[in-house]
Amino acid sequence: MRMSWWLPIARSGGIATQQAWRHGVGACSVPLVETTLVRTLRTSRIARRRAVEQKNLELLVKATAAKRVERPKPIPAVPSYIRVRDLAKMLKRPVEEVLKKVVTRRNRRLHMTLGMDRFEFKNVKQVILPFQLAEQVAAEFDTEISYDDVEPTFMTWPQRTVKQHKPEHVMQRNPVIAVMGHVDHGKTTLMDTLRGSNITKTEAHGITQKINICEAVLAPGLQATFLDTPGHFHFFRMRNNAAQVADLVLLIVAGDEGCLLQTEESIGAIEESRLPTIACINKVDITPKDQVDQVHKDLRSFVALQTCPVVEISAKTGENLDQLKQLIAEAMNSSAAQTKRAAYIGPDVPAQGIVLESIVMKGRGTVLRVLLKSGILKKQDHFVAGMIHGVVRSIRNADSGKELAHAVPGTIVDVMFANKSKTVDAPIEFGFFVLPEPRAKQVIEQRQLALDFAENVLSREETTSDSETEGIPRVQDAEITPVEDEEEDSDEFDENSGEWVAEDAPKSIVVKAEAAGSLASIQDTVDEMQGLNTVRIGIGHITARDIDVAINKDCPIFGFKVKLRHREQKLAKARGVRVVLRSTIHGLIEEIERFNGEEQS
Repeated sequence: MRMSWWLPIARSGGIATQQAWRHGVGACSVPLVETTLVRTLRTSRIARRRAVEQKNLELLVKATAAKRVERPKPIPAVPSYIRVRDLAKMLKRPVEEVLKKVVTRRNRRLHMTLGMDRFEFKNVKQVILPFQLAEQVAAEFDTEISYDDVEPTFMTWPQRTVKQHKPEHVMQRNPVIAVMGHVDHGKTTLMDTLRGSNITKTEAHGITQKINICEAVLAPGLQATFLDTPGHFHFFRMRNNAAQVADLVLLIVAGDEGCLLQTEESIGAIEESRLPTIACINKVDITPKDQVDQVHKDLRSFVALQTCPVVEISAKTGENLDQLKQLIAEAMNSSAAQTKRAAYIGPDVPAQGIVLESIVMKGRGTVLRVLLKSGILKKQDHFVAGMIHGVVRSIRNADSGKELAHAVPGTIVDVMFANKSKTVDAPIEFGFFVLPEPRAKQVIEQRQLALDFAENVLSREETTSDSETEGIPRVQDAEITPVEDEEEDSDEFDENSGEWVAEDAPKSIVVKAEAAGSLASIQDTVDEMQGLNTVRIGIGHITARDIDVAINKDCPIFGFKVKLRHREQKLAKARGVRVVLRSTIHGLIEEIERFNGEEQS
């Protein structure tokens, strides 16, 4: 069957040919022609197919290239601040070419004018541009940029949005109640009675000097978190912070003393926050009825308290506390309060909260006390708070100290973390945001750029002193005459010595405190003192670095509820550094005022 195709050819060639084929002589002569013909035909078909494929491929490449040309290029996104070197890299331009658009050189410095502000940079690395200026520069190079707002914000959503989410993704968080009032009017005693504890005995001189946390059951299924705020006048900021994060305010007024200074300050915070309020007249067990009635009238004289409930209680004996719990429960179970307390815990929203306090704890380092507003906080979450980028290592209930696997909205927790940023300053009054690690790094970078940018602003004196400089674009030039210079000169002429005597420079101090809230309160008071400057502040015990700063600045160290360990004590004594430690904030403030008065005298 295989050789049938060449038999007719062999037969037509005669006997010799047939014999030759039989014996293999000349066996390839005729079939080779036929084989070559078949292979040629096959090769031609393959070649034609390949040519068609190649042509189709070329057409596809051309079509793809056309699409690439038609597709618009992505617009680069720029955050609030960007270094000029990074902008030049983005624009694919030399740095010097971009610099010429924004700065001028003088005395080996780079100068830039933005509105009414002038900036001075030492080198190219320091030149930072806000987005508005970067956008103008990019436009001059025919490049469009978009704004990328990396700063996280708190999640807000109206009531109609709540109903759109799955029920398991929305929960009613515990209400947060701020307890406010004058010092020694019974706020902490009320917390002790509600919780069955005894915080008062652990506080120095029986005075609250930080925000205490208390969790108590008000009604079946309703547990509230109380913020016991300090009543001393130095803690004004701490009281305001508590009012800003609370759902309701309990105003405690002692019946035997009535409305005093810090009571009025607390009422001012209530007016500003517009929070629902319940006024409590405390110590009715030891106060005459007519005196209690007078306090009731005094409370009604304030606009913010004219319609709020007023209940007469005794925090010590527990009188009328059930009535107080019922009033709080009714206020928190209203439809408006429930809408406000609705918190989202779905998987697409990370945890968000507010840093109430920063504390240095033995064996734990810096611990952030956080009130969660939404989301679920878990271990290993990356977060930003102020200038800190951290990773959650452990979560503990701020009231009981019990370690938690996770935390839900409405709870106040102590967060121990691993610091991933260079900053070690403890934050307070800052949002607490859980973010992906790359975004967290970008947020901290932007916040640092904002600080660096602000540091390069020239003071008004520096700006006006260079007003005659040529070559620097200015929005408004002003010349300072010699007469004005003399009026602004702070030096005094001593007629006895016949010499100019410079005015005393501000005196310096170093301040350390147990917690960031107390430190902020001390700093607020020091800022109001004339001729006093804080060169270093921080939380935690006094360190060798604090003593080094005190040596360089020739100033004392003031500490509130911190320790001076043996090694640092020897160093301070050897170098002649004065260290003042106090357990009450008013005692420390008195020492600072005494030092300032001594220096001025």
